[in-house]
Formats: sequence, structure tokens, C-alpha cells
Amino acid sequence: MDIDNIFPNQKETRWVNKQRTLIVTSKNISDRIRQLFMDLHELLPHSKKETKLEKGDTSKQIKELCMQHSCRSFIYFEVHRKHELYLWIGRFPNGPSIKYYIENWHNCQDLKLTGNCMKGSRPILSFDGSFTEDPLMILQKELFIHAINVPKHHPKSAPCCDRVFSFIKESPDNNNIWIRNYEIQYEKAGKEIIKNQLVEIGPRLVLKPIIILEGCIQGAQLWKDTAYITQAKVRLEKKLEIKKEKDFANKKQQKKEKMLSKLETQIDEIENIFDRGQEQDQNEEFVTEDSNVDLDQFEEVQ
Repeated sequence: MDIDNIFPNQKETRWVNKQRTLIVTSKNISDRIRQLFMDLHELLPHSKKETKLEKGDTSKQIKELCMQHSCRSFIYFEVHRKHELYLWIGRFPNGPSIKYYIENWHNCQDLKLTGNCMKGSRPILSFDGSFTEDPLMILQKELFIHAINVPKHHPKSAPCCDRVFSFIKESPDNNNIWIRNYEIQYEKAGKEIIKNQLVEIGPRLVLKPIIILEGCIQGAQLWKDTAYITQAKVRLEKKLEIKKEKDFANKKQQKKEKMLSKLETQIDEIENIFDRGQEQDQNEEFVTEDSNVDLDQFEEVQ
């Protein structure tokens, strides 16, 4: 009996999981957003990047691109007004898909960190305990795993795991997700590892979930954040507050000017009192000195 055939001691080198991820952006993106797009593409060797999508049926275009590149997951950066950045993550062809508002992000050039990792290395995905408690968090965890996890033995991936993708929920009352990328650094003394540490290499993302759809950026609504306020409404509220402050300041200034005008008129009246007294004195002097009235005749007439 050949024992080696019963218990083969060979490493699996076949590329079994051949899933790919499509990364695409909308038009009118800034240089900073483009750099974030390129950083994410370089960190995912199994990803396929595509040109900017045209305005129109986004769902149909993404489906065609996924079918063309044999992608099972997609990451879509949607830009509004050149500075509002949204992120779609979903599965092709049946969904689901989730939309995030990126509240804050920093690409690798903005951070200027000292960490470095091998290009094409497979990341370790680290999720905190909150991703196993809520159905919403469980669904997001599955979408992140399918979209970001690099398949084992991928032809373009490096044969090592020297970095960690960390996903952390901000707080129990807030569904924001913090995404960080770290390099695993360690010191060796012979064959023993003396010290392990994590060094951040970027990029950084803070994602706020908005809505979950059943299909590929379409279909029935599975979940929605009712407390979310659109950025257009936030800007409108700020404009209204500024207008109210200006109107209040204008009314206050008008009231102040009105009070000053009243004080000026009162001061003028008080100053004119002395002028009137001098005029009366002059009139009395004119009557007593210049008039030749016969008082005796005046008494007889009476």
C-alpha cells in the first residue's frame, strides 16, 4: 500500500476561486478621488478597473461590464457635485447592493505614512464583534468579504499575507464603518519572531450606510437609514440659517439706527429751548424800548 497516495502531503496550488471585482467610477471626479480609486485598485490584484460610466441607466452599464470581465462583485464610486462621494458595493447578477456615503477619506499620498507592503499581497480581513450581532452588519460583512478578499493562489497575487484590512463599527448607536489598512511588521531572531506590530499604510475610509437594494443597484428596498439627511438638504439648512442670521442682524441695525435718530431729535429739541428763551427776551426788550404806548389812554379805553 502506498501511504503517500492515501495521505498526500502536497500543497494546493490550483487557482480554485476565480472571482473578480469590478471597480468603476462616475464622471467628473477630482484628482483626489481618482488617486483613491487607483490605490484601491492596486491593493486588490483580482480587480478589474473600467472607464467612467455615462449618465443614464447605471445598473444596466454595471451589469454589462461585470458580464464582460467575468466579475461577480463590483465597487462603484458615485460622485455628486464633484465633492460628494458615494460608494456602491454589491453582487452580480442578483444582488444585493448597498450604498454608502463616504463621510471622510484619505488616500495614501495624503497620509504620507511610513508603512509599506508587497504589491499584490493577500490581506487578512479583520472584523470587530459587532459584525456578528446585527443582520445589517452580517450582510455588510459578506459583501466586504466577496469584494475585497483576494482569492488564494491568484496569478497576480503575491504568495504572502503581510497586511490587514480592518473593519470597525464606530459605536452601537452609529452604523458608520471605519476601514483601515495596516502592514504586518515583525522582527526575527533566527527562526523565532520577537516582535509583531501593525503600521498603517492607507487608505482610510469612513462609510455611512444609506440604503440596501435587493438587486444590482435596483430592485426592492431591504433597508434604509431613516435618520440620514441628504447633503443637498444640509446645504439648504445652512443657507437658511445664514439668511436668518443676516436678517436678524439687519433688523438689529435698523432698530439701533432708529433709536439713534430719536435720541438726536430729542437732543436738538433740548438745545433749541435755550434759543427760544433768548428770542423771547429780545422780543420783550423790543416792546418796552421802542413802543410809544400811552398807558393812560389805554386805561380810559378800558
